[in-house]
Amino acid sequence: MNVIKRDGRLIGFDKSKISDAILKAMSHTAMGQDIGIAKQIAQEITDETNETISVEDIQDLVEKKLMASQRKDVAKEYIIYRNKRNVARGRRQYDIYMDIVNAVPNDVTRENANMNADTPAGMMMKFASESSKPFVDDCLLSEQSKNYVENNYIHVHDKDYYPTKSLTCLQHPLDYILTKGFRAGHGSSRPAKRIETASIIGCISMEQIQNEMHGGQSIPAFDFYLAPYVKLTYKEEIRKIEELLNIDLSELCDIEIEDYIEKPLEGLEGNSRYMQQSVNNTVKRVHQAMEAFIHNMNTIHSRGKQ
Repeated sequence: MNVIKRDGRLIGFDKSKISDAILKAMSHTAMGQDIGIAKQIAQEITDETNETISVEDIQDLVEKKLMASQRKDVAKEYIIYRNKRNVARGRRQYDIYMDIVNAVPNDVTRENANMNADTPAGMMMKFASESSKPFVDDCLLSEQSKNYVENNYIHVHDKDYYPTKSLTCLQHPLDYILTKGFRAGHGSSRPAKRIETASIIGCISMEQIQNEMHGGQSIPAFDFYLAPYVKLTYKEEIRKIEELLNIDLSELCDIEIEDYIEKPLEGLEGNSRYMQQSVNNTVKRVHQAMEAFIHNMNTIHSRGKQ
């Protein structure tokens, strides 16, 4: 016969633990201990128990048996004892929660340097994190893994995210997102057509991914991914001149530009002037877009204030 402990482990049934708990409760009553009643109740529970029973069910049976006996005074003390044990068992977790509420600077509240645990969203993230960890220990880790963790043989990195099955640090596929578009929550984005849009989508997609994942995100080839949108922006500038002067400059759109460098227009005429003017305007727009990208990346926060 086995007993299911609170952490899910199975151990052998031992009726002496039942009688010992009853005797402890009896010691706090005016009538004192009665070994006979304690052993009798322990034996009755043993006889009525099937192959497997939980600790909570055993305690419920003890309370029921005591209330049906002549020692109802013991039932009261047993309930008090049981409640105290439950409080003591959850005391560490309670202390952790209160540290979060009071924004106490310690290893729990300052565990993640990228998250401000003093904000409402940050506090909620920490509450979720500290609730998740004991659940992982009790319900998801194998007995061997749990033993290794308890004895500091191994450390489970980001254990609080273990139940979510999400990935950790990722390289961000910005090239795919810019060409295919993406959906964030209830909104969606179409593929980018100019450098400003590409810059904004880069920021929004990073923020969205950071809300879904729990590790760091990086863009491995940012300049290569955004290079095509420099050319699209240049073509847009060419079309502006076409509309302004009512002329056809389509041939300038297909010219390969080796370097986008801002240069004076003095001495240039015709298509050469139009092309350089478009390059100059493109360079200014690229600088503005990249300045906006840096500003946005330094100021936007995810839901967890990361």
